[in-house]
Amino acid sequence: MVNYKLKAQLLEVVDNQLNANNPKCTKRTLNRLLDLGYSMEDLKVMIAAVLVEEIHQVATSEEYYNEKRYCKKLSKLPEYYERKYLDLESDETEQVPVVNERKIGRNDPCFCGSGKKYKKCCG
Repeated sequence: MVNYKLKAQLLEVVDNQLNANNPKCTKRTLNRLLDLGYSMEDLKVMIAAVLVEEIHQVATSEEYYNEKRYCKKLSKLPEYYERKYLDLESDETEQVPVVNERKIGRNDPCFCGSGKKYKKCCG
């Protein structure tokens, strides 16, 4: 499930980082990924994913924003993103619906072929 408003806000934060060149590792990462042939939209989504992780780290722990940690994760793109996020998406597509088989009732004929009711035979 995608929250499009939140996604738009995160992409705007990435744009602001790139325009202000702060932190500098964001623009370096952008240029490196562009050289690898990624589209601008794809690489901004990757950077935003790392940004969300950093925001989550700050929000859930008593730590401050750590630019070195953020830049270290950005330097591992695209492998970091593909390993962490694309594997999750592939798992979702492999799920198959559960099919419930018909259960034998007490008064149904027994499945062993004796001709007796299930409750008098194998039940």
